[in-house]
Amino acid sequence: MKLTDPINISRDAQRVFEVIQNKGIALIPGSIGYGLVASDPTALDRLFTTKRRKPHKKHAMIGSYALHQEIHVLPPREESIVRTLTVDLDLPVGVAAPFRPEHPVIQRLGPELLDRCTHDGTLSMLVNGGPFQEELIRLCHEAGVPLLGSSANISGSGMKVRVEDIESEILEAADIVIDYGKRTFSVPRASSTIINFRDLKLVRYGACYDVIQDVLKKFFGVEFPEDPGKEELFSGHVDREQATVY
Repeated sequence: MKLTDPINISRDAQRVFEVIQNKGIALIPGSIGYGLVASDPTALDRLFTTKRRKPHKKHAMIGSYALHQEIHVLPPREESIVRTLTVDLDLPVGVAAPFRPEHPVIQRLGPELLDRCTHDGTLSMLVNGGPFQEELIRLCHEAGVPLLGSSANISGSGMKVRVEDIESEILEAADIVIDYGKRTFSVPRASSTIINFRDLKLVRYGACYDVIQDVLKKFFGVEFPEDPGKEELFSGHVDREQATVY
């Protein structure tokens, strides 16, 4: 009997890309957990409704280092930090930074969707979300399709790192589910560490935070606070105002 490879990134990314192009919602694996992604505004509204996510919260862009370089605008030191973390050390990071409004992907969002993706002149993008997301973003980038999304869970319940733990209504909302088993980063936190690189301030404690914290201090002289832990700060957001946005 010939066995079929259960994980085929190029095949599965192409399947998801076709769903996105057909205005659907996809549930996809990332190194920091499972996410719901879409590109069509109606699909994104359905995603928010299913998650019970408050309408004033923002969409995050799913990206790559290449897309970050094209869209975000940062000084040399801050750009060096992003590269060190995401390329040299292969860490996932949520990068919030000023952006180029003239970029074709930004232009394709349209004014209303752009407003729902940006806050105070910055756009948040997950950079280096793992091999599957890198391939999917490559396809979307080549087609000029923006990919937006959020974690695959009911809002406030915490990011899920196994499909079996995702709520049934979330699974039912997805037009395609890609299950790659338990995700890479789950302890002590799943979800991404988010940094506002315009001000070089921590937005959210997330995956690999202890490594990110050490690297920032050792190589860039930037000191970030200690993570108080999930029991004390479940969402990971440094302050309440940030939690209402990102």
